[in-house]
Amino acid sequence: MTYIPEQGLDGDPWINHAIRVIKEDYGVDVSLDSKDKNLLKFGRSEQIQTTKSTIMTLPTGIYNEAYLSSNLINTMSSSSAADTHDIILEGHTVDGSGDFTFVKQTLTGNGQNQVAFTPLARVSRAYNANGTDLVGTHYFYETDTDTAGVPDTGIKVHMMIAAGKNNSEKSSTTLDQDTFWIVTAFHGTVLEKSDITGNFHIEFREKGSVFRELVDDGANGKGYSAHADFAPYLIIPANSDVRLRADSSLANKEFSGWINGVLAGII
Repeated sequence: MTYIPEQGLDGDPWINHAIRVIKEDYGVDVSLDSKDKNLLKFGRSEQIQTTKSTIMTLPTGIYNEAYLSSNLINTMSSSSAADTHDIILEGHTVDGSGDFTFVKQTLTGNGQNQVAFTPLARVSRAYNANGTDLVGTHYFYETDTDTAGVPDTGIKVHMMIAAGKNNSEKSSTTLDQDTFWIVTAFHGTVLEKSDITGNFHIEFREKGSVFRELVDDGANGKGYSAHADFAPYLIIPANSDVRLRADSSLANKEFSGWINGVLAGII
């Protein structure tokens, strides 16, 4: 798509409206041209509880990521010795003022052995950069001992690529200090063909604050999904964490969901 400053994104008036709201509420000018980037964050979890659980792959018994205030995520390993692929890792560092900076790096897997990388406070996406499928489960975590490539402390794991997949599934992200996310839509599905019901919650946290909800919507296991095409669009400010969580009428159920939008950079 081509961004036309007078009309928004392909003539979409809600883009210009969002840009004006950002100026009014946050006192900064933003443009899509400075980023030219879409952002779709999707995830899946097989262990959604009756209390809010993040829609992402986490170790058994861990239902929400433990957020950090310093750069402590520094290790990758796989549960399979066969995994020597290049992995692209995206995430953020945080400085002493609590400001986030986006970092993208390439890691070379070493099977079940630990691979160190530039320490991060957030990890948001990882994917296979080679032409051969990954074999084992990949873990991205803080300094820890491991057993055959599997970290021994589940709460120290901040992202995974599940076995049989070539990318992470994490419906959560962080915005750096110069980027706003203009969210156009979200979707949530109960992946259980039964009478199970669920609620989906888009939550965000600005710098120095706590998580608060932007959207709640419901779904069930009989084909009714939670979905919204926003108009006006939701605005997630710079230096924020954002996540999609869900709760279920029964514990340990499989849900999926995504949040979609475009990035706008401060100019």
